[in-house]
Amino acid sequence: MHAFDILAANEDSLGLAVSGGSDSTALLVLAAEWARGRGKRIEVATVDHGLRPEAAEEAAGVAMLCESLGAGHAVLNWRRERTGAASQAEARRARHALLAVWAHERGLPALALGHTRDDRIETFLMRARQGSGWRGLAGPLPSGPSPVWPEGRGLRLIRPLLAFGREELRAELRTRETGWIEDPSNTSDRFERVRMRSFAARMDQAALAQALRVMDGLAHMRAAMMAEARGGLAMVDAAGSVARAPATMLGRMGTEARLRLLEALLMAAGGAETPPRGEALKRLADWVGHGAGLSGGVTLAGAWVRWDADAVTLSQAPARRGVPEGAGPAWDRAAALLADPGLAALAV
Repeated sequence: MHAFDILAANEDSLGLAVSGGSDSTALLVLAAEWARGRGKRIEVATVDHGLRPEAAEEAAGVAMLCESLGAGHAVLNWRRERTGAASQAEARRARHALLAVWAHERGLPALALGHTRDDRIETFLMRARQGSGWRGLAGPLPSGPSPVWPEGRGLRLIRPLLAFGREELRAELRTRETGWIEDPSNTSDRFERVRMRSFAARMDQAALAQALRVMDGLAHMRAAMMAEARGGLAMVDAAGSVARAPATMLGRMGTEARLRLLEALLMAAGGAETPPRGEALKRLADWVGHGAGLSGGVTLAGAWVRWDADAVTLSQAPARRGVPEGAGPAWDRAAALLADPGLAALAV
């Protein structure tokens, strides 16, 4: 209940993404109890990717549980146009887009996901194997923006269960005599996350605890860096189609905070869904930090960046031939990308 209070106390309503597995089922029953005690409204969505014949029956099971808890429920069906096997990345993008559109239609400002402490460890192991930097190793944070654009504009994702282990949540469900669905894909070693889950199960408790301590430390470093970037954003004059960031402010910022501020402004100006490539962003941040101008500016992530003696100016890049012009900058997105991640929810 405390984790929900930290992450959603200011919201009158909350959306939940529930597949029917143990993690999301625990999210549902706990959120329903929290909502009753706080006078909040919750609504639930289940995404049917159309990839397994059992999915429709599983969604019906979630609907029955929602009815018993007094929560509204919707099934969101993915109508994939392309043929052939769907990648996990494609399915994930489709899932988040469906959920974002549904949340906006239902007037839900935040969407809760059932990620757990186990997901944190699995993510850490996956990213360590892939050679991720320290920000990636911090793992999933309790709060952040939707990863899809423009569907996810204004939608906040929260993860109230990150402090709790999967077996703890299953024990809670057993106590409540509430069942859950076992997705066969969760045991298929075709997927890297399943392989990391198996590896984590063989680790001793001291090693798992140490991994979590490392992640907590990195998460706090990331939050501090984002706070510095938010301070810089407060000094940016963003009005209409152009944002101007004072050159002296950018020069004083720490390297990592300057990177994150520029990344957020680039994505807000250009409308790109994913961050710009790391090396290109670093070159731009170094150029800005040293105060060296480039004639005509540069384009990156759909944004046009120019320099004068006083400020760095960002706007949407001119449309290329054959490419339709974008909707224009969305400066509120920069604030969403740099928002406080609510780390107190990790310590409940």
